[in-house]
Amino acid sequence: MSAGDSTVLVLDDDHAILRSLRRLFAAHGYHVRTFSSVDELLRARRPAPPACLILDQTLGSDRGTEALAALRKMNWDFPTIFLTADWNTHTVVQAMRNGADDYITKPYEPDELLAAVVRALENARQAMGQVGEIAELQQRAALLTQRERSIVALVVAGLLNKQIAGRLGIALVTVKLHRGRAMRKLGAQNAAELARLAVRAGITPP
Repeated sequence: MSAGDSTVLVLDDDHAILRSLRRLFAAHGYHVRTFSSVDELLRARRPAPPACLILDQTLGSDRGTEALAALRKMNWDFPTIFLTADWNTHTVVQAMRNGADDYITKPYEPDELLAAVVRALENARQAMGQVGEIAELQQRAALLTQRERSIVALVVAGLLNKQIAGRLGIALVTVKLHRGRAMRKLGAQNAAELARLAVRAGITPP
């Protein structure tokens, strides 16, 4: 993806900073949307990913960490970069605990901030890929019959074919048949991969 496929959101109550960052990111081909309050951001249309948020650590009467917590509750879960003029270890730790992905001090170096945005957007793209992979696995898992799903769940529990046959009261050859079909549907090459893919698809031990 290029910069033109990505959106940079900026939340800061300093209008000079908003203008500066809008120019900076627009010059590098990003879609830029600026906001001076959390309420203004939440009223806006949620951008399609990949996107990232640049958030002022001291935002009006609110702390940046409190603003980020409010955004997370509303599922605005984009990678977030904090900007601050008041750096100390406590605020950094607080920001990271609240979900910040990076921390840049004011006055910021444009190249440093741009590099942080590149990293944040790459994280967003990876998250998109993981969501897509899980959705695809869940679609494959939906093709399993009830018997196949039961057997896969016991494979996840660590049982061998013979133990599964005993647990379910069916023939060993039947276990092998259904397990083989389940492996093909989920795209697994061996038992370990079958268990891993099943867990990612949401199949858990009984």
